[in-house]
Amino acid sequence: MASRKEYEMEPSGKSGGQAASEMAEQAEELVESIGQTMDSAAQAVQDTIRRTKRSARNAMKNASEGIQTSTDYLTEKGMVGVVEDVEALIRRYPFQAFLISSSVGFLLSRSWKR
Repeated sequence: MASRKEYEMEPSGKSGGQAASEMAEQAEELVESIGQTMDSAAQAVQDTIRRTKRSARNAMKNASEGIQTSTDYLTEKGMVGVVEDVEALIRRYPFQAFLISSSVGFLLSRSWKR
């Protein structure tokens, strides 16, 4: 029986050294691909964090402006002025006022049952 030598051909037609070097190249390509994927994912996460910060900053700004506007309105009009404005809205939009008050009453009655 003849002994097998290192340089003998594999069933695929390649020598053992060639197959090993090709596997090493494929492994390097895979590692490079994984690195690119990780970089892409990190970039996506950073972009999402930036957008979330921007949205939160805008929401906080809008909320503070709304609170300031409400405070100014109540300070300027007082409670009597607010009641007069609500009465004017009810007279102008009676059906909508009825729907809103009915909905609020329904929700309050549901919450009191629990």
